[in-house]
Amino acid sequence: MASWKELIPETQHLSDRGNYDAAVAKLRDFLVTAQGADRLHATAELTTVLRDQGYWKDAFDTLEQEIEIASRTCTCDDPLYLQLRMQACRLRPVVLASFKGVLENAAEIFEIFSSLDGIDDLHPSRIRINSAYSSLRFMASDFHHRRPGQELRSAVNWQLPAFQRLMSAKREREALDVAIHYSRLLNITSVKQYRLEDLCFGSLNEMMDAITVSEAAPLLKAAAISELLQHMYDKCDGDRINELETTAIRLFEEEAHSHGAMDVRIRQASRQIKNNFQYLTPAVMEEIRGYFNVYESVNALSAYGTAIQLISGSIPAWMMFDLRLSFTSIAAELSDKTGARFEYLIAQVRLLTNWLVHSAKSSRVIEATHSLDALLEVEDCRWIKGMIANITSQAYGLLGDWKNAHEWAAKAETTWGDYFQEDRAHATLTVLQAKIQKHGGYASLTPPAMKEVMDFAELEVTKHLKDGLFGSASQKMAVIVGEILIPRNDGRRNAWLDRMDECAQSLSATSPDDADTQRARVYSFRGQALLGATADKELEEKRYEYFERATALYMKVKDLLNAACTRHMQALAVYSTFKAQERPSWNSLQRCIELSGIARDAFGTLGNVLMLAEAARMHAFYNFLAWSHGYVDGTTALLALKDADEASAERRDDVSILASFEAVSRKQQFISTSQIQDTYKRALAICKAEGRLTDLWDWIQRAKARSVSDQIGIEAAIPAALRDDIIQDSEAKSLSEQENAVSQQIAQVDPQVRLRLRGTLHQIQARMNEHPLLKPILDLRKSRQVSIDQMRDLGRQIKYRTSIKDVVFVDWVELLGTIWIVALKGDEAPRIVSCQIEADKIAAWKRQWLEAKPGAAPALEDEEYDEDEPEFCLRSIDCLVAPLRDFTSEGDLLVFCPTGVLHSIPLHALWITDQKTAIERNPVIYSASLTTFWQCYRRSELTSSTDFSWNIVGVFEPAPGRQFSPAERTKVYESLTHLAKPPGNNVNTGKAVTSEAFRNKIERSVIFHFHGHCLFDRAVLTDQSLELADGLLPIRSVFEMKLQSPHITLIACDSASQAISAGDEPLGMVTALLCAGAGSVLGTLWPTASRTGRRFSDEFYSDIANQCRAAGQPVMVNLAEALRRTVLALRRRRDTRQPFHWAAFVLHGSCSIALTTIPGSHVGGQESKPS
Repeated sequence: MASWKELIPETQHLSDRGNYDAAVAKLRDFLVTAQGADRLHATAELTTVLRDQGYWKDAFDTLEQEIEIASRTCTCDDPLYLQLRMQACRLRPVVLASFKGVLENAAEIFEIFSSLDGIDDLHPSRIRINSAYSSLRFMASDFHHRRPGQELRSAVNWQLPAFQRLMSAKREREALDVAIHYSRLLNITSVKQYRLEDLCFGSLNEMMDAITVSEAAPLLKAAAISELLQHMYDKCDGDRINELETTAIRLFEEEAHSHGAMDVRIRQASRQIKNNFQYLTPAVMEEIRGYFNVYESVNALSAYGTAIQLISGSIPAWMMFDLRLSFTSIAAELSDKTGARFEYLIAQVRLLTNWLVHSAKSSRVIEATHSLDALLEVEDCRWIKGMIANITSQAYGLLGDWKNAHEWAAKAETTWGDYFQEDRAHATLTVLQAKIQKHGGYASLTPPAMKEVMDFAELEVTKHLKDGLFGSASQKMAVIVGEILIPRNDGRRNAWLDRMDECAQSLSATSPDDADTQRARVYSFRGQALLGATADKELEEKRYEYFERATALYMKVKDLLNAACTRHMQALAVYSTFKAQERPSWNSLQRCIELSGIARDAFGTLGNVLMLAEAARMHAFYNFLAWSHGYVDGTTALLALKDADEASAERRDDVSILASFEAVSRKQQFISTSQIQDTYKRALAICKAEGRLTDLWDWIQRAKARSVSDQIGIEAAIPAALRDDIIQDSEAKSLSEQENAVSQQIAQVDPQVRLRLRGTLHQIQARMNEHPLLKPILDLRKSRQVSIDQMRDLGRQIKYRTSIKDVVFVDWVELLGTIWIVALKGDEAPRIVSCQIEADKIAAWKRQWLEAKPGAAPALEDEEYDEDEPEFCLRSIDCLVAPLRDFTSEGDLLVFCPTGVLHSIPLHALWITDQKTAIERNPVIYSASLTTFWQCYRRSELTSSTDFSWNIVGVFEPAPGRQFSPAERTKVYESLTHLAKPPGNNVNTGKAVTSEAFRNKIERSVIFHFHGHCLFDRAVLTDQSLELADGLLPIRSVFEMKLQSPHITLIACDSASQAISAGDEPLGMVTALLCAGAGSVLGTLWPTASRTGRRFSDEFYSDIANQCRAAGQPVMVNLAEALRRTVLALRRRRDTRQPFHWAAFVLHGSCSIALTTIPGSHVGGQESKPS
């Protein structure tokens, strides 16, 4: 076996050439038998090679193991032993992502070593200990606890003297190590912040030049040049850089280095891309991927990671999101291999930032940050902990959730404190925005709220100016000016703008690009301050000049986002001129369209979905105005409105990954506040005015209940024919299988890993979107509104599978305050007819007859007239359905899609002809939208393939503040037991129906029946919940269930009541069950008597049993027809003939269900039933 002195030249040569695996193997073999000092030397060398290769955890584990062994044989002041301990301290935060106790331990080691006698300044252990300790202190200063400048100076002032003496002693390899250590410190933030005179590029250049002209080995010279190059690109001319790159490549290739020449070529490519991103052609990217493959094959993880950072960092943040996402995912995978948990967290922060740049991805960011935050304590790594909180706050801000944004920003502020003042300033910027938004924005600020906001801003600005953070001060001022002073036309704005100008001037010397950005912001604000409906030519020209200057400066610093925002504001300025003109000018409006189009296209290129949605909405508005003045045709205006709708849909898509309740409620909040409803109203106005009936029908589908159909669409079933085609296509099948595998991984892994997998899924789905067989699947999941051809085809299928004569899809829509019907039947063109009643009158009718004070019954229950008398309350609104008699036939299935207040009206109880209600003449089913109906019907077809059972449950128990009848409880439970008698059916009542039992039963049901109480606050319908044995089951919990397309009957007060927001967006128990996977839900619009519910249930399931017996099995049961016959049976009974008793029962979702399990023959037969 070779001695240590014989082995070291061989392993160093292998490592110098990038043959790390071979070097590691020889060193590990040597350690098997090595003892004493040789073992310590070999350990130090092995950990150096592993670290250079990129295996940080292996290096750290090796050190820990050998330190433990050496502690039993070495003295505590052995220089080599102390060197290993210091190297372990240096690696600990990298591997464990924690600085807890490490600086104290390192300081103790350094103090012991410094006290040793006979250790000169060039002793190898002193060089290694000094390097490791100074690196650790700078790393801690950057990421955990900012250290004073003087302390950091003392940590580096040994380097230049040591380098010079090592070179004089012909110890070039150790000198190069010192120079590389010096080079790495130049990149440290603390060095840049304190401008340490002992660390500068000039000194590094001299050090590397000294090595390249020395007698050092060629590979050492090549390494010196390669290290120097990373600092030269913004400091030296191109010829000098080209000369050094050529020399380094030649040396690496002549010495057969495994990746050195590639390292230089990667830097060349990075420089070219940074200068002009169009350099990154497919051919160049293919070459770069080839380099990546080589890095992987030679197991050079550190060089691979550096290459990823260089290429990814050279691509503008607003370009090539998918490519940057793939790079960040590779970096995260590399950090897994290297075992560097700190690098993993840094990679996660980069990944989160990438997602956050694309504002529609906020929900993905939140999902990951919550989990990452739980992994770290402040004592582990203060900067990363604060960064995670800050990113989370920004993500919540983009969602408009300013309460959570404020909480997380305050958490980031506290975490960073005075340690990281510039980062803290970013957090307090979000705090300031949240303080404004929590009061509802500038328009809602009361004098006390205004004082609170202004005082906070002034305090922060003063602090920033004192600390020299001029950029941060200007950002705070920009929020005050842009979000308060200009919108309120506050006279203080000019003084604040002047202060912003002063900040820009202060930045000019040190950060010219930042100074230009601040100047551009001031110009833009000065232009915005001149907005107003006035026809002043001089003012217009001044405003134009401000916006043009702002745009030019933003383009100069390549800030395309703010340049696009300026164009967007400029369009608003031109629009203000248009409004001020006595005679509307096409030139002004055309300029609005041009400017807003530029902004829209730029936001689309940047991938900023938040701003894209707003710019597209305004672009559509300007086109609508042009149409209304006769400047453009309806087709042009409708195309712009369609673009606005699709941009809005992109904003909604991302929220789908949140918990279902939060996803739906956030989407509904967005629809209510985003003004997208105005876009729909404009499109409907154009369609109606120009007689575009098919387009009118299409826009109605776009406008209705998108949040619900979005959520249902996530689990959309693939049509059988399409599934067969995919199986036959190898590429489509492979992509589909890849997507399924990654989706399953996402469901199973920890949240902090999901973001990376979501990036992989995003890339797979981007490829799927380009495949003709797979794009329809993505469209299904994104719940693109159904087409008229899809609904016609669905109507034909329903007719074929049931005894229904025909299907008529009926939409109600409000146009200019009046209610209209738009109906689609078969292959006929859509029909539109006015109901001759205003929406306000319907709202007044509802308040009078259906609303009641707590504890009181609605007026409808005590109506003194009979149903057939003209004074009966429902007769005054029969006009809502009467037009249907002209284009529907008796026996047609009517699919009702109400709008606004009509969701609360029993439309099926209105007379469609004289003396005949809609439900008497036709089976009726309700749906929030036709898209939702289409989804539910497709879902209900799947139940024939399940072997799930019928489950009957009931909870009818006493509760405070509610009348209770023990006798009725007995009858309810007897009735439920009667319904469950057939073999295979299950019944659970009373105390057995806990939340867990309820969930277990409903998730394994083909039909599920519940009899009990549905509790809610009519003022807050989202508080709706079912009363179970162990407490309340809120709709939030129902949303999280995984149902298998069952039919669900809820015999419970107000179980079908829904909160309806703008866009006909429902949120209640029915919505929760449909989003959880139900195919259909039957409930009640208002409180009904328990006895009536029992009778209804018996009649309803008897009808289902009769359908099953008549058709055999499997059978498509017509639920709508079963409901119709059941309701009419109640209507014939004397004690339930009034509409209050029978009109409450409504069916949502699918009109039918495929069944293989048929209830026992006694149901609906002669066996006695509970009364």
